[in-house]
Amino acid sequence: MATATAQMVQPPPPPPGGQPQSQQQRRRPPPPPPPGAKPPPPQAGVKKRPPPPPPAPPAGAPRPGAVAPVAASASALVAGGKSDHEQKRRRRASVSIMAPKKLRDVTVFQKKHQVGQGTYGSVFMGADRDTGEVVALKRINTEQEENGFPITAIREVKILKALNHPNIVNLKEIVTSKEAGEIPKNVFMVFEYSEYDLTGILETPDIRLSQDHIKSWSQQLLSGVHYMHTNRIIHRDLKASNLLINRKGELKIADWGLARSWNPEMKRLTNKVITLWYRPPELLLGCQVYSPKIDMWSVGCIVAEMFRRSAFLKGSSDPTQLDLIFRMLGHPTTKAWPHIHKVCPLWKKYEPQRGDTVLPNKLRENLKKGAPHPSWMTDHAMDLIGKLLEYNPDERWSAQHALTAEYFFENPLVKPAEKLSMKFGVDSVHEWEARKKHEVIMAQRREQMQGMSAGGARSKPRPPPPAGGPPRGRPHPPPPK
Repeated sequence: MATATAQMVQPPPPPPGGQPQSQQQRRRPPPPPPPGAKPPPPQAGVKKRPPPPPPAPPAGAPRPGAVAPVAASASALVAGGKSDHEQKRRRRASVSIMAPKKLRDVTVFQKKHQVGQGTYGSVFMGADRDTGEVVALKRINTEQEENGFPITAIREVKILKALNHPNIVNLKEIVTSKEAGEIPKNVFMVFEYSEYDLTGILETPDIRLSQDHIKSWSQQLLSGVHYMHTNRIIHRDLKASNLLINRKGELKIADWGLARSWNPEMKRLTNKVITLWYRPPELLLGCQVYSPKIDMWSVGCIVAEMFRRSAFLKGSSDPTQLDLIFRMLGHPTTKAWPHIHKVCPLWKKYEPQRGDTVLPNKLRENLKKGAPHPSWMTDHAMDLIGKLLEYNPDERWSAQHALTAEYFFENPLVKPAEKLSMKFGVDSVHEWEARKKHEVIMAQRREQMQGMSAGGARSKPRPPPPAGGPPRGRPHPPPPK
């Protein structure tokens, strides 16, 4: 085959007159050899053209040897059914995660109390028995999965292996369980441990925050999101409880189960992502073609939440959430969002009709009204939140743009994490722990109220006062004269 190829690439000899052939004649290939003829040997000096070099990796590509997140997460979300091909693909993905090295047993860690509850497992505080290092053990329940390993966990592992940033939680290793009391073949993801999450801090009244905390954590959050978006990853579940904070004041973005790779050519994605209170209007209005700007709306809600110490927009359903957004930001207009009819199929249902009251934008008024320290909510702070909560995703600020906001350059200036005061008087608090404590307190109060009402029903009537004795209780007024 090689000799035949060498023969075909040779130009035909010039005609007897010595005149060069035309370009069209030079391009015409020589006639094929007769059947059964052996191909002539290659002529001297003719070399086979080497293959082209492989293309250079794009900017921001994962480090060599890391598992790229694109193939895993893209195929995971495109596939809709549970065909044989899909089941085989999931099994291959789970095997590829476990393949690099032999996994250690979870017994190398001393498992302590539970600190969280995720979509597909519980989170425990643990300690390495050899080094004493404190870690977080995220147990992945596999007994309810048809294919043995949740696709969300596969996606989280692949993405975290490809990312490396100080504001993104570090996945240290994966271990399995064989100890008594554990379901066989349970898998644990081992993370660096953080003593707090943002929801736990904001919902603990004894923890006092300053402007320094809000500004530093806002900047750290934007820094991590900028790195993530530069690597074309969308988180799709940014919220206060998914932001971990350690005693060094460092913020870490966690819980990557809904994250996925992204590129501008993607035509259709699921809009059933992002917790309701942090979900942008384009997803609430049915948009399935979106960009990393959906994360930026969530960031705006989180920054506002830090100032207010409570969730900014707390709806109970998609319609009520949209109603809250409209009352806060006013109704979107085609002037501000020209393509709203094209990209949001549900907008016709909510679009104000002729004669309807068009709500105005009251964001700045409500931001100051709900803040415990209104003076902290400066004009530049409100500008930042307003740009992150733009209706039109094209006008909504990116993380890179938000990092240049005037808010970060006005006094007080941003403090590095290590300069923050972390003397909260509380060793550790997470949303799950705070919620459990609140449930216990409320249950005790209900028991006390039930005991009091039951005790009052069982109480015996007072005996009549003895004859001639002083009256019991409050004396009656004297009879009229």
